[in-house]
Amino acid sequence: MSEERVLGIVGGTGPESTVDYYRSLITTWRRLRPDGSYPRVIINSIEAGRVFRSLGEADFDAVGRDLGPAVEALAAAGCQRALLASNASHLAFDRIEPIPSIPLIHIVEAARAAATKAGHRRLGMLGTSFVMESDLYSARFAPAGLDVIAPTPAERERVHAIYFGELVAGIVREESRDALTEVVAAMRDRDRIDAVILGGTELALILTEPTCARLPVLNTAEIHVEAAVDWLIGSA
Repeated sequence: MSEERVLGIVGGTGPESTVDYYRSLITTWRRLRPDGSYPRVIINSIEAGRVFRSLGEADFDAVGRDLGPAVEALAAAGCQRALLASNASHLAFDRIEPIPSIPLIHIVEAARAAATKAGHRRLGMLGTSFVMESDLYSARFAPAGLDVIAPTPAERERVHAIYFGELVAGIVREESRDALTEVVAAMRDRDRIDAVILGGTELALILTEPTCARLPVLNTAEIHVEAAVDWLIGSA
């Protein structure tokens, strides 16, 4: 029964997107189950500063050591499944220590299913430099016949500066929205992408429309939440 299911969220990386995750979770639940009920969810907000430093040093083992106890605390609190409310944290997904005792909903796998269902084939990637410069998405999208294209180095630097200089702190500026849209438009014309992946959960705070530069947007935070609610209500 759905009321017996408890979802755990490892949040805090960053705090603004964790708030957005919870808000999106409630909105999605109400849409799929408009009966006045609410989902069971426990959020464990970890210390993001240390995680960000480890990501900047590409020390994914250290990130995994921070995530492991957080997941186990959720399991001990009664959660039967959990998710990491961050794209970059998934760089350490296979290095979580101790190995999680409950299943985790992978954000990239959920995004791949959504991209395949929508019929996309060549997708642009926005996110932190950690994600844009990694194979986090491309390695999992390629087996499904999907190409993931990163911005140029200069564009990546621009996107990363907006991400950490503004969005992580909850600052949303119209000029920055325009700058991100310019990057997507450049990739549309240069790289012939047919959609754009918001490969950073804070990006959903600024790119809030279903399209950007006339291209469909894959809001990975929203897709992640949809997968979690499907599990909560027993349809997944």
